[in-house]
Amino acid sequence: MCQCEHCKDGQEQFCVKGAVMTYNGEGYDGERTMGGYSQQVVVSERFAVRIPDELELDVAAPLLCAGITTYNPLKRWGAGPGTKVAVVGLGGLGHLGVKFAAALGAEVTVLSQSTAKEADSRRFDAVDHRATRDQETFGELQGRFDLILNTVSANLPFDDYLGLLKPNGVMVTSAPRVTPARSAPSP
Repeated sequence: MCQCEHCKDGQEQFCVKGAVMTYNGEGYDGERTMGGYSQQVVVSERFAVRIPDELELDVAAPLLCAGITTYNPLKRWGAGPGTKVAVVGLGGLGHLGVKFAAALGAEVTVLSQSTAKEADSRRFDAVDHRATRDQETFGELQGRFDLILNTVSANLPFDDYLGLLKPNGVMVTSAPRVTPARSAPSP
């Protein structure tokens, strides 16, 4: 176990030794990591959670990936009673983001390209659902949110979304960013 300042502070992802990848990585001890294909694993209890016997593994699995991807920034940036959270996208990450933010007590708005998933947004306890294809949405919601959780991998007009934040608001991107393919320059 590393003892650098980041590891001691519980921010192992910033370890000065670099990250240890879950699948076929190399641990600090030189051993190969086997990830989800292992029969056994030795891990610090800080990184382990017990799944209750009543909860089927296929139900728990999304909480261990998409769940922590959305829950962690919501907790880190203070989503809760009295805060307004926008969740961009209502796919796999987005629906968990909406459910967690609402469960934490935040007022949640879903920002999606259209209103096609509005019923789902409300079923997951969002109080509002807005279509971002409608440019009026950005004017109407300007300066409204404490936190925007972006769960889509599409290229977004970030200036438009940043304009939806209150002063000192935060926008977190929880999905990998899509970069357009570029052709190599001609010689």
